[in-house]
Amino acid sequence: MDFTQHTREVMRTMRFNFPMGMRSRLLGATLLACVAAVQAQPQTCAPTPTDPPRLHALPSGIHTVLGTIASFDPCHRSVALRTPFFSDKPPLMIVVHGGGGVDSATTNAVEAFRSKGMATLVFDAFQMNGFEQGGRFFATAMTNESRQRMIYRAALGAYEWALRQDKIDNRRILFHGLSNGGAVVANLAAVVDPQHVIALYAEGTPGNGIGLPDDLRAPLKMVFGRLDNYGGRTAEEFIWLRQERCIGNVVNFDQPTGNSATCNGRVNPGEQTQKPIDWYEAQKAKGAPIELVWLEDTAHGVFLGPLTRNMVPYTNGQTRFGWVGGSYGARSKFLDEVAARAKAPRP
Repeated sequence: MDFTQHTREVMRTMRFNFPMGMRSRLLGATLLACVAAVQAQPQTCAPTPTDPPRLHALPSGIHTVLGTIASFDPCHRSVALRTPFFSDKPPLMIVVHGGGGVDSATTNAVEAFRSKGMATLVFDAFQMNGFEQGGRFFATAMTNESRQRMIYRAALGAYEWALRQDKIDNRRILFHGLSNGGAVVANLAAVVDPQHVIALYAEGTPGNGIGLPDDLRAPLKMVFGRLDNYGGRTAEEFIWLRQERCIGNVVNFDQPTGNSATCNGRVNPGEQTQKPIDWYEAQKAKGAPIELVWLEDTAHGVFLGPLTRNMVPYTNGQTRFGWVGGSYGARSKFLDEVAARAKAPRP
């Protein structure tokens, strides 16, 4: 008997056997006990890496990560699996944070998905690796590849852990990732099982870091705000058109085979990365399970609130465009689409 069934049975018993005042007190105590029992379930914690991850400053002033990237640790304080109250086996949305770690974009997304009846799983990959420098440091002083390597390993482990949780419907799992988290989600679409994962939403995905995969297994939605120029040198250098030098890419990490294999620090380092929109078109042309979703009146991060036109200073002295947020209408429309997909019955 699961938590919800047990609670309902307790309520039925109290209805017939106890006075109203005592019934309320006993119900409250029983609910607290049940919650404590669920939280106290034993977990298998991830071991500490023998070669712990550590920051390494590059000549440009930006940092990468050396050492062994940490695996997903369900015992870590940042891990939160939350299910809707009195909901039997809800669909699960795994919310994959971006380059700043768990921030307002992440927490806003979690609350939005939960408001639509989905369970949510969130974690902070940077903290799991022992880094506590904060979101601004990670957003402006780290390479995309280092952030994506940490997020990818944690997100894949979170998915594998979620498959074993009996509180959610593991045949209706979804992902949402923003920015560096979007690149991670796009790569996860190449390795997760479509019998369990019904959709992956990669929002504001850059084309550099660990690259983008050659082949997809599960349905991927490439989501872009029409005004997303985050990281652009000009206001109209939109993220889906963005190219960077291949030297910033890594290969032979954990990621599936993709376009970083011929564009990385060792192979064609001076060439340009593939535009995300060109990668999408190539995937679409060969019949991959991929769709493009445009968000009108939206920049980077539809869950970041109203549209705000920022400039972002980086520690290497560069300043780039960083428009974020979007319209309420675009956010509501997107959320409704995701919720409809989550609730659709599996064949």
